[in-house]
Amino acid sequence: MNWVELIGYAASVAIGAAMLMKSLIRLRTIGLLGAVLFSYYGILIHSWPVFLMNGFIAAVHLYYLLQFKRKTEFFEIMSVPTPDTPFLKRFIKFYQKEIAYYFPHFSLEKLRNAYTYFLFRDMVPAALFIAEPRDKETLEIVLDFVTPNYRDLKNAYFLFGKSKKIFGSKGYKRFITPATVPRKHQKYLKRMGFSLVKINGKQYYQKAIGEQEK
Repeated sequence: MNWVELIGYAASVAIGAAMLMKSLIRLRTIGLLGAVLFSYYGILIHSWPVFLMNGFIAAVHLYYLLQFKRKTEFFEIMSVPTPDTPFLKRFIKFYQKEIAYYFPHFSLEKLRNAYTYFLFRDMVPAALFIAEPRDKETLEIVLDFVTPNYRDLKNAYFLFGKSKKIFGSKGYKRFITPATVPRKHQKYLKRMGFSLVKINGKQYYQKAIGEQEK
């Protein structure tokens, strides 16, 4: 196997990986990489149909990625007054498997005095955030779930950017969440500025309310 074949294999892997992405932005980004590699591969093997077709595909991916960046989305946070709200129950039931994976101990029936918020993007329910008071200054995040098509951190930046206004005005100073979540979610927490701490002998991730993300 020579280096030209390696480029062809790398392009194939990138295209295959793109097809596995749930996020449209990731699909377009990895698909763009694969198409560029295939175009270069076409040049190396002197196959102009391969070069032209994949060059066109790369241009399409790039066009839509630029459209994503230029698009101005409308974000809105809506409070849910009670756990008995029909839409809340239907949302949790629909995403039950994924919620159970990321938050295995979550139970709607066990919520007590929780703050529950839907985050809408262009009027589409993109995320659900639920936190319960641990004490007068601490909120424990019991659910921070984003639907597959909107996992690009924009929801988190918007929500945590508003946290001081929403929760700080109520006297809360920090968020905590158990450290028992999957590794992928732990990576997200670190990206959003949470740090690992011990509280009463148990490990949690903690973030000050209103603190800028890293």
